[in-house]
Amino acid sequence: MTSAGGVIALALFAMALLSILRDPSTGLVTKLAWAFVAFILPIVGPILWFAVGKRYLYGPSGGNR
Repeated sequence: MTSAGGVIALALFAMALLSILRDPSTGLVTKLAWAFVAFILPIVGPILWFAVGKRYLYGPSGGNR
């Protein structure tokens, strides 16, 4: 059986990987680098992607919609 921490790490990695691959503003090399970081650092890598790497449509404050 797997531990709860392993399941959470796998789910976080899967969500980050899908987000990385679907991000239209990121180039191929950058996507590969972020996927590598997310894989090597299972908890910290995906958190870094969502906090630093992902570009949000309206900016960090929400911007004008």
